[in-house]
Amino acid sequence: MTPLALHNQHVQRLRRLIGRRESRLGEGVVVVEGAKVLAEALDAGIAVDAVFVTAAVAGAEPVLSRLARDVPLHTVADDVLGRISDTKTPQPLCAVVRRRPDALAALESGLRAGGFAIVAVDLRDPGNAGTLLRSAEAAGAVGVVFAGSSVDVTSPKVVRASAGALFHVPVVAGVSLDEVVLAFAGWGVQAWAAVVSSDESVDHDQANLLGPTALVVGNEARGLSADELALIEGRLTIPMAGRTESLNVSMSATILAFEAARQRRHRPHS
Repeated sequence: MTPLALHNQHVQRLRRLIGRRESRLGEGVVVVEGAKVLAEALDAGIAVDAVFVTAAVAGAEPVLSRLARDVPLHTVADDVLGRISDTKTPQPLCAVVRRRPDALAALESGLRAGGFAIVAVDLRDPGNAGTLLRSAEAAGAVGVVFAGSSVDVTSPKVVRASAGALFHVPVVAGVSLDEVVLAFAGWGVQAWAAVVSSDESVDHDQANLLGPTALVVGNEARGLSADELALIEGRLTIPMAGRTESLNVSMSATILAFEAARQRRHRPHS
């Protein structure tokens, strides 16, 4: 079979999905790049719409044997993926997979059971969003909420940076912080805002993060606004010995998430 060229309708669909948020949201899909991330999606039970590979990969990539028989496997010309990808070194495999959009209600049972969630407000950088997702999944968070004007979680850059974590933890987007705080309050969740040290803040390793907990981080440039902070009762700070005033937002979220996880590991047994 002749490899598909750039003008082929299936390739053009893939190009649209990579480049246009509206197309991804309209079809309810995301694009994954590389065999490892496709394997993560399959491990999570995510349905696969179509797979695109170069000829060299078509008969040699083990993950392809895991695809359902009805999944279209398109072989493309060697230069095609490089021309439509938004990376300098594109992977020789791309797949269109279904997205499971989660609502806040998906987090309720895990939070009521004493879990913790991460809430990011107006997070703009895809790399930070992906790193935050990886950290949340690794630390055992029950979910991640991207509130306000946060980055599009279906963006290929976010999917890449999450390294598959996007498929293993509930992800809620398109909600306001007000909605989140109201829902969490009804579930008995203690919300903590990450802030620069102040008289009102508690060092992150001194706060009681057991029980239903929300760890809230803000925008990369400005953090949480005064109006946003007014919605959140608790204040957490990460003590620092050096001259740096604050950490990267995804790094801060990672530290807070693993502190919440540490406290749960060392919870006294009754």
